[in-house]
Amino acid sequence: MALLTREAITRKSTFEMVEVDVSEWGENGERTTVFVREMSARERDAYEASLVTGKGKKTEVNFNDMRAKLAAATCCDADGNRIFLPEDVEWLSQKPVKVLNRICDAARKINGLSNEDEEDTVKN
Repeated sequence: MALLTREAITRKSTFEMVEVDVSEWGENGERTTVFVREMSARERDAYEASLVTGKGKKTEVNFNDMRAKLAAATCCDADGNRIFLPEDVEWLSQKPVKVLNRICDAARKINGLSNEDEEDTVKN
């Protein structure tokens, strides 16, 4: 077994990705996909922070655009570059829920997110 060094860890920067069918967004009935990738720790922290409003004992879950926020944080091109900007969340949240659910299911799986994790974010 090899002991990793700081240098070896800093060189490793690949994120796992999965391809998700979003044919409803394609044209002429062709199969259309996006990649969904693993988030960095910073991206996950930002996503979780976006689900909470208030401070201290007065925190509440902010369910507004939850699916669109997760999709925006995880959808990427074949090179792992995000395809949505934070300002895209508003219009993305107006897309059909079955497509966003498919993306979010993949994002939750690849990032180890569960409904319990999202609820724990609010509690903590």
